[in-house]
Amino acid sequence: MDFQYYPTGAYTTALLWHQFQRPIVHVCDPSAGKGALFRHAENGFEELPEGTEVPWFDPSLEERFDRRRWSYDQRDKYKSSSRKKSAVEIDIKHHASLRELGVTVLGHDFLEVQSLASVTQVIMNPPFNQGAEHVLHAWDLVYDAEISACINAQTIKNPYTRERKRLVELIEKHGRVSFHQDQFVDDVERKTDVEVAIVYLNKVPEAFADVDNILKRLKVGDNLSRHEFDPHICKTLALPANFIENTYYHFSAAIEAARQSSEFEAIFEHASDKLGVTLDEMQSKGVGSDFRPDPIDIRKKAMELFSKRYEDLKRKAWAQIIRSTLLTDKLSNHARRKLEADAETIYALEFSISNVHGFLAGMIQSMGSIYTDMVLGLFDTIIERSSDNVVFYKSWKSNQKHKVGMRIRKKRFIIPRFNTWSSGALQYECEQFLGDIDKVFGYLNGISGDYFGLRQSFRKNNVNTSERFTSEFFEYRYYKGSGTLHFFPKSDEVVDRLNRFVGRIRQWLPQDMGDANEHFKKQYEQAEKYSDDYLKAFSRGKSHSYYERNPVYALTSGRDSENVAERMEKAIDDVLAQAGMECGPILQAPAEVQTVAALPAPAMGQAEQLDLLAA
Repeated sequence: MDFQYYPTGAYTTALLWHQFQRPIVHVCDPSAGKGALFRHAENGFEELPEGTEVPWFDPSLEERFDRRRWSYDQRDKYKSSSRKKSAVEIDIKHHASLRELGVTVLGHDFLEVQSLASVTQVIMNPPFNQGAEHVLHAWDLVYDAEISACINAQTIKNPYTRERKRLVELIEKHGRVSFHQDQFVDDVERKTDVEVAIVYLNKVPEAFADVDNILKRLKVGDNLSRHEFDPHICKTLALPANFIENTYYHFSAAIEAARQSSEFEAIFEHASDKLGVTLDEMQSKGVGSDFRPDPIDIRKKAMELFSKRYEDLKRKAWAQIIRSTLLTDKLSNHARRKLEADAETIYALEFSISNVHGFLAGMIQSMGSIYTDMVLGLFDTIIERSSDNVVFYKSWKSNQKHKVGMRIRKKRFIIPRFNTWSSGALQYECEQFLGDIDKVFGYLNGISGDYFGLRQSFRKNNVNTSERFTSEFFEYRYYKGSGTLHFFPKSDEVVDRLNRFVGRIRQWLPQDMGDANEHFKKQYEQAEKYSDDYLKAFSRGKSHSYYERNPVYALTSGRDSENVAERMEKAIDDVLAQAGMECGPILQAPAEVQTVAALPAPAMGQAEQLDLLAA
């Protein structure tokens, strides 16, 4: 696919940065590529050939500073002024280059981005065949910002479309344009001979266009309304049934309210300061009635207020998605925490319907690996909670990480340190753990919806009585005094599905048990019987450390596991050898030998005998 990728050269980049007139707070490149516009500025435009006229180089400084010093000055100026950098780039393979520059990637397709409200500068070199559309889209998205764009000159000189005509009108009202030849011939990655237009637009919120008029329209006297706010003004006009659209609807409404609130709060502060201070403040500060606080910049103040509110609303909106039932019903507690640990990266994305759908689509595509991690995580948690839960068996393949096969006992396993309230209700972490068990065993048994799992059973029953209760896959009994929860699988198959899943992933078991011989199957199926013998054989060796004296803990916790695993592997081999068992792949039966009827011996000199002698 042709993404119209033509990186901007150093000189053109200098022209674009030169357009900005305000302090740079948050600059965004919505067609960023590999980040050439940021990279040239960060390097102080040092790629420019010696003697090149620099657009904003002050001739009066020529005698005092050489070109190299100017380059460092510009780089320092850029780094100190550019507080935040963001970008949109459709080609995902360029995202790593952008992040190396400290750029936050907001999304992929700029024409699907729906807000750049907190951006103060947009610098762009959009695809030449979509220049007008991209610049107009940027204009519509920003709130109080400057736009500097490099587009095809014909976009301005030949305004035959509605978009081009609108752009020309915006330039006449809010900006300027200059034309330049051969901007993509020298010092560029991809060359093209085309005339370009450098477009500058300055967007000022209408509310700030004439602040004095706004203040003059305020009536003298007590203007406080005597009526309550009309609830219909704040009432939702329509509540979309879809959760995502509903969340976005409220997000958009809150953004618009934050925009207006920020503007009028800044105006209020400006007008309030003109009144001076209260009598108490005059007395405490030792000032008179003519004292006035330093005047504020209304536009700057409003932008600061709005930017903070915008980021806060965006975090709230994304939090709704991250903690929505769309995810929490599918993910284990550990998987959800892992996702929430990456929340800052998610918060950086623009909150739009397309981004949310893209995020959820990515989660769905990753569900296979996510569920694998969930199953492995639950297995490890169960065997780590109590060494009595695990039995050993000979591994199908011996590798550096998993030399000894382990599985959970089929008949019963125990979870210690399990707490409930006096009412029998579950404490939060314990309830999440039971939810994880329900999700994993539901997944292993092909149940995608809700079912009567452990969490529902706990809520239904008073488990503090130590009675034996039941759920879909387990019977269980809780001993409040010791804080232990005993699980009794309803069938051997329940836990065996978990054991076989983990065994195949970690290569303790073959992908198909039909590939294993009867001895391998027997030692796996009867692991409870042989495990005690393995531990006795292991204990006959010298134990130099705590972990060698506690092999179950060492192997399940990963402490000193390499040495322990080698000793346990040898112990297993010794026990199985004594039992006359040779575990491994099934031996192929030898091919049957066909019996051939004997033929009478040929007489000397016959053709057959001569052929044999020749051979």
